[in-house]
Order: sequence, then structure tokens, then C-alpha cells
Amino acid sequence: MRELIASALDPTIAAALARGRTAGEKRANLLALKVCDPACGSGHFLLAAARRIGHEVARLDAGETEPSPDKVRAGVREAIAHCVYGVDRNPLAVDLCRLALWIEAQEGGRPLGFLDHHIKHGNSLVGATGALLDGGVPDDAFEPVTGDDKKVAGAVKRRNRQERAGQLPQPYSLTGIEDGATLRDYFATLDVEDDTLATVRAKADAYERHRASRAFRRRRLLADLWTAAFFWPLRAGVAEPPTHGAWQRLAADRRLTDYLVSGKSAQYKGTPDYRTVRQARKLALDHAFFHWELEFEDVFGHPDPGFDCILGNPPWERIKLQEQEFFAARDPAVAVAPNAAARGKMIAALLDTNPKLHAAFGLAKRESEAESLFLRRSGRFPLTGRGDVNTYSVFAELMARGVTARGRAGIIVPTGIATDDTNKGFFGWL
Repeated sequence: MRELIASALDPTIAAALARGRTAGEKRANLLALKVCDPACGSGHFLLAAARRIGHEVARLDAGETEPSPDKVRAGVREAIAHCVYGVDRNPLAVDLCRLALWIEAQEGGRPLGFLDHHIKHGNSLVGATGALLDGGVPDDAFEPVTGDDKKVAGAVKRRNRQERAGQLPQPYSLTGIEDGATLRDYFATLDVEDDTLATVRAKADAYERHRASRAFRRRRLLADLWTAAFFWPLRAGVAEPPTHGAWQRLAADRRLTDYLVSGKSAQYKGTPDYRTVRQARKLALDHAFFHWELEFEDVFGHPDPGFDCILGNPPWERIKLQEQEFFAARDPAVAVAPNAAARGKMIAALLDTNPKLHAAFGLAKRESEAESLFLRRSGRFPLTGRGDVNTYSVFAELMARGVTARGRAGIIVPTGIATDDTNKGFFGWL
């Protein structure tokens, strides 16, 4: 962690200080820094970043090389309120991260700060961007995975190809920049210091109102529908998939979209569009879709989008389901089968001997294959989304692309990021 702070965050802080002429300008530049960990866990990297920025803020306030502990705590509190952002797929980790930041920022007589807009639950690797939406729903979204009917998948893919034929790219934005003054007022409310409980409540209310607004819900629905195409159950009896034509129709009909999102009208219940939206919502929850530009509009909604610094130690895991690992605690006999062929026969036999375990395995396999399909075919990770995808590779691309033009990323990854054949395109790009 110390090396990442020294190599990535310290130069970012030095650059922010250099851009200011007065102590006030330097202070403002520091608190304008945006530092993120996209796999934040319980917040160790974010705490380290907040302490480092907070110490610099305290040094400016005190005019001393070593400010008092009270000054440092006040500076860290401000850094936590303004500078740190985190995402994690585990909701418990998100709660622990917020708790750790609250403990670090706590000052006598002041309430716990509002952090919901900066520390969020979601799968950092699965979600849409405005650029991806511009290109429409890709045909590859409907490649069959475990549990799909290949004939149904083929028909849906052909339909999608026909709907895309002759269509020109259309601009879509997930940041809400078209809302103008309304969005600026919203961010101004969230930027106020958490000095009183009333202020914290006002922030929470503003945050909930914004996320409940029709404009926000519409953008989230369009992103969820696009992403859900890669996870859609392609078999008879399931809701109509969000092919390019269906997705564009929903995007264009704002009144229909408002009804579908709000759920306040019975007019559309039971219709194909309603069923499609319900299924997309379910998939978004099940797979924790996370649309970065939508969730962090303050970071991505300007001409130089991105974070000033990204730090982290992302997970090193293969996306492909590992049968031995899956069955190790569930059915050790399957896990220790002498070879893959024998294991396959034992898994097939579970359909009769243990149907629940067989179904759980099929679901887990489907989920891993669908996520792999998204990472490889969505266009989200053109450099690392290939082969037998490992999460550290796609996280590395996410983090490297998620900084501003002058931003820096510090990432703990194995040497395979430079030596593995599947990563040569990414490493060459770096």
C-alpha cells in the first residue's frame, strides 16, 4: 500500500499543490481531488488516501510541517467527505468501508458524514457506458450460454442483426449533463460540510430525490436493459429480450419509459414491454450492474472525465467456473474425481441423485459464462476481455482507463499483466 501511495497518490497531490498559488488555492485543489478504489473491500486504500490528503490539508491550515492531531483529524474528515470513492460487489464490505471511514472522520460534537453517494455497492466490471450505448445492442450479446436454447438464441441474434441494419449511432448520456442547473444545484447540496445532523439529512434527501427522479430512472433503465441483454435467459416462455429495436423503442418513448420505470400505471402491466423491464430489473439486481458514469456523475460529467487517482488491490480470480472449487465443500467426491471426464459423468448423475445441487451448479455455471460473455464481447474491455479472463486483467484496464488525462493509477497485480499472452495488447497500450 505504501508503494502505491508513493508512486500514484503522492505525485497527484504534488501536482494539485503546484497548480495553486496561494494556500487557499492549494487547499481547494487538494479537496477537489477524486480518488477511487473500484474493489474497495473494507476501505484500507481509501483510508490511506484520506489520511495522506488530510495531512496536507492540515499542514496548509496550520502553516506547519507537522500540524496538531486535531488539525489532522479535521483535514482527514474533509478528505473523506470530498475526495474518496469506492465500489464493492459485497454489500457487507461496503458497510464496513463506510464504518471505517466514519470512525476515522469522527469529531466530537459533529455527526457522521453522508457517504452513500461516494461508497457504493455494485459489480465494477459489469455495466454500460454512454459510448457503448451509442453503438446500440451488439449481436454478440445473444450468444447462448448454459441453460439457453440455441435455436431461440439464434433467432434472437438474427432479429437483433436485422434491427441494427442501416441504423446510425445515436448519442446517449448517462451523466445527466443535459439537466444543467438542476444537476449543479444537486452537487452543490452534496458538497456542503456535514456540520449538523440537519445538513446530513438534507444531503440524504437530495440524494434520494435525485435517484428517484424520472430523468435518472430513465437513464438507469436504458443502461440496465442494454447490459441485461448479455445475461438474458434465451429460451421459450421468458420475457422478450431487449434487442436493438426494443431497446431503441423504449429509449425513444419517454412517456412509456416513465410509466414502466415508476410502476404507477396499471396500463402496461402484463404487456411484453412491462415483462421485459421487470426481467431487466431482476438481472440488474442479481448481477449488481454498476454504471460508472451514472453512479458518479460528478466525476464523469465534464470535459476531462475520470478520477485523479485510482488505487487498489483487485481480486485475482478466473471468471470461468472452477468445478473442483465449486464442489469442494458441496460434494467432495465430485471434486476429487480422477479427471474431467469422470467429473462430468458424476455431475450429470446429480440430476437424479441430488437435483438441487445439480441446479445450483447449472446456475453458477450460467452466471460465470454470462459474465465472461459480457467482459469479452460487450466492448467494455477491448484490451483484456479475451481468452480465459482473469479479474485482475479487466480491473487493470478499468482502472487505467478510469483516470483523467493527467491521472494516475496504482494497482497490485501479478506479473502476468506484462507476461501473459492475453495481456500483451493491454501492456503494449500502456
